Amino acid sequence: MKLSIKWLVTILITIFSIYLVFALNDEGPLRILFNLLTFAGIYGLAAIGLNVHFGLTGLLNFGHASFMGVGAYVTLLLIPHAAGREGEITESGLPFLLAVFIGVIAASLFGLLLGLPAIRLRGDYLAIVTIAAAEIFRLLVRDLESITGGVYGIINFSDSLQKYRPIFLENFVSNYELNPSQIWVGLLSWISILFVLLILRRLTNSPWGRALRAVREDEDAVRALGKNAVWLKLQSFMLGAGIAGLAGVFLAFNYGSLQTTTFVPLLTFYVWAIMILGGVGSLSGPIFGSIIFWVIISETDKLASLIFENANGQQLAGVRFVLVGLLIMILMIFRPSGLLGKKEELLLNVK
Repeated sequence: MKLSIKWLVTILITIFSIYLVFALNDEGPLRILFNLLTFAGIYGLAAIGLNVHFGLTGLLNFGHASFMGVGAYVTLLLIPHAAGREGEITESGLPFLLAVFIGVIAASLFGLLLGLPAIRLRGDYLAIVTIAAAEIFRLLVRDLESITGGVYGIINFSDSLQKYRPIFLENFVSNYELNPSQIWVGLLSWISILFVLLILRRLTNSPWGRALRAVREDEDAVRALGKNAVWLKLQSFMLGAGIAGLAGVFLAFNYGSLQTTTFVPLLTFYVWAIMILGGVGSLSGPIFGSIIFWVIISETDKLASLIFENANGQQLAGVRFVLVGLLIMILMIFRPSGLLGKKEELLLNVK
């Protein structure tokens, strides 16, 4: 019964959030909604990867943006693109699906590389190391202009994905004046979420998934039973990193260009907020959490303008984050485990 009530409340809040998009926007509400759903799909996918780290295994990872960045950069550098100060064009490249596969594998291997020295750390120490690794990655990408394009970024790569856009999508968006490129990216991100959830559902119900939860609850007990807790955590780190890498690819294609400012620490904390809002340890929670989060982020501008009529754009942006913070605080007070999470999922031994 409790589970049914949680799901009912979550669905009602999600529906109300979507209703707010139409209620607060007189012009183009459908376009705004699809824009929000695209970002919700991308960030929801990233939050699912983070949930593998924290919700399933209890790993405090605050460098999730680096995994997304590795997946994005590796994929884009393997397909036709232009990069750098002069916009140097690379016309040759791998097939798109193969490039994405290699990008996801690269993100997983980066998770392994980061995890090998850091995975034995617990709690705050692991969090500090992952934050540092994310910043090191961002600075390296910025400085290696000859490879990554540096601060000038990577452009002219969208055709590698958009050429697969189906005809029926063109017909649909033409009737509603929507952006077909963004709709295609959003649709693929939601399809990826469903595919990833099906895989994770089977994995979490397997002995491997139960072993991960055991590591989360009591790592010493897992060792006493003869299991390799370090290797289990490394596997979790790689799996979550690979999912984040795929989300990073979609984020790059949604923007249409890739900049070093894309994968900043704020991105990681957005993903954390989505995961906590949806529910720690819940596979489906980040889906609803992401939709609600992006409605809050975008539509609080409208609420702020109603509250403070004479405020300028900069002041409204500040008020927006204050309102977002208050809403998250209220949720944490009345529902600390998130919408679909369990209270015990937050009780971690991170000493």
